[in-house]
Amino acid sequence: MEQLSERIASVSFPTVLLALLWLTIVRGAFYASRNRLFHVAGDALEPLILAIGLVFLILRPFLVQTFFIPSASMRPTLWEGDHIVVNKWVYRNQSPERGEVVVFRAPPDVASDEKEFIKRVIGLPGDQIAIHEGFVSVGGLIYTCNEIRSVLGEDLSAMEYSGNGNLPPLRLTTEAIWLDGKRIAPEDFAVAAKKPGKTVVIHPGRVVRSGETLMETYIAEDPQYRVTEVVIPPGHYFVLGDNRNQSNDSHNWGMLPADRLIGRAEAIFWPFNHAKRIR
Repeated sequence: MEQLSERIASVSFPTVLLALLWLTIVRGAFYASRNRLFHVAGDALEPLILAIGLVFLILRPFLVQTFFIPSASMRPTLWEGDHIVVNKWVYRNQSPERGEVVVFRAPPDVASDEKEFIKRVIGLPGDQIAIHEGFVSVGGLIYTCNEIRSVLGEDLSAMEYSGNGNLPPLRLTTEAIWLDGKRIAPEDFAVAAKKPGKTVVIHPGRVVRSGETLMETYIAEDPQYRVTEVVIPPGHYFVLGDNRNQSNDSHNWGMLPADRLIGRAEAIFWPFNHAKRIR
């Protein structure tokens, strides 16, 4: 199913025209025959030709298209193997809004073949964006996200790696540390860090947009990197993957030009157990 969907989605415009021309010639040859069965086959080809023309010459170029998710950069919103529907018409009449999930052609200096990427719009033109790495301080010592994992790994060895080789999600709040859904209180972290009784201060990783800290319920884990404050120029957007630490996005290569947008991701249609509206 995945390979078939990818092949259909990548069919080129000349290939579609050649296929339609070939089917039209075959249909004409069937009608020219005196054999009644050939006439029936010619009638059957007519709706096929119309359907291919409608999908590949009208719907796909201008209205909607399906895409296949190849990587983990949008977890937990989208998973590898998900097939999505993209609205290609929407941005002809309006601009993207904050929080929308968009598909776009990668900038040429990011991917030479300009393949399609999918990310979430975080900042619009004119917004000021800054990203702060999450860390924990214990008695004056600073623990970055990777060091937090190392400290907790001594007591939570079963959580070190999931079966697919990805680190379990790590989230920081001002009240607690969350590793793979398990809550670790500040005093428990102090004990794990071999500094029992020391004051623990948690600094969650966060995106700050024009002075406002974003409350993002959709991300996989807090960012483990920093982006100094930047202002988004006109005609550009700041986009990030929901799986912040496994995404090739604006924190790596900068702003996304508006003319590279393909459309807005609307829904997952396959597999059926993942089917949902994308938000």
